[in-house]
Amino acid sequence: MKCYYYDATPNVGDELNRHLWLKVLSPDLFSDDSRVGFLGVGTLLGEDFCKRLSDCERIVVFGTGAGYGRLPVIDSRWDIRCVRGKQTAHAIGADERLAIADAAYLLGTLDWCSPSSGPIVVIPHHASLAYIDWDTVCQQAGLTFLSPALPVEEFLGKLAGARLVLTEAMHGAIFSDIARIPWVPFRFGPHFLESKWHDWSQMFDLSPTMLKADAFYDPASCYVEEGSAFHAKRRVKSFLARAGMGKKRWLKQMPPGDVRGEAGKRLARFLQQLTKERAYLSGEQIFKERVAKLYEELAALSKQYGVASRELSGPLIRIFD
Repeated sequence: MKCYYYDATPNVGDELNRHLWLKVLSPDLFSDDSRVGFLGVGTLLGEDFCKRLSDCERIVVFGTGAGYGRLPVIDSRWDIRCVRGKQTAHAIGADERLAIADAAYLLGTLDWCSPSSGPIVVIPHHASLAYIDWDTVCQQAGLTFLSPALPVEEFLGKLAGARLVLTEAMHGAIFSDIARIPWVPFRFGPHFLESKWHDWSQMFDLSPTMLKADAFYDPASCYVEEGSAFHAKRRVKSFLARAGMGKKRWLKQMPPGDVRGEAGKRLARFLQQLTKERAYLSGEQIFKERVAKLYEELAALSKQYGVASRELSGPLIRIFD
């Protein structure tokens, strides 16, 4: 098989694929020359992404989700082992019983050694990193910035030391849930896709409320090559859109702001308030059931393709050996 995942920009959820499958399935199963495609962690069931699988004779789907753009045509080549949630199953016309969990929950059998007295960390969506200096805002709020663009080993190691996670990134919430660390979701940038959160969280009997921050971009970090007229125009468009005037697409245009000025202070206060909001964590029983079900499907997959599979155990660092 050849494992396909998003690799255009650094993102911890996508990068996990490089490590996870070589640990739970035989490395002999994977080859870049294979005509069997494999889709694991990520929101990969979209027409645009799946164009890269056009030459595959077989496409295996394990714990993947849908959500971005048009769906691919699901034909006889597709071997749907399991998907992230019921919304994905319905979207691609798969049996609802194939909705189990995000494949990252295979990490749920590892020992994360999560303390209860570590820092409160903030994880933006990877696309939101371009808009502002999150480290500066988090310092103003007295919180710890954790970038989803870090190498996955470094990211998970730092996450495991947190006592609470504030996250705009869905896999920030998923990894926190796996580590049994309470998490609070929030919205900031225009790339936030709430439907995929519900696709995943409903499988764990969770219905998180997404509180929205006042989004902005800092000209010191974003559109740095543009002049003052450009930023003034965006400010006006954003104001008009929020007043119910102008074009609909203007609603997606964030106004400029300064992370060291009022915009940054307002976001810092928002993050501080988030620490007092309801935090989420899946129940222990359903967590164990979902993880066990993923491993059942993994064993069935390995048997069909004639290779060994194994359940992860021991400390988290093991998957990076």
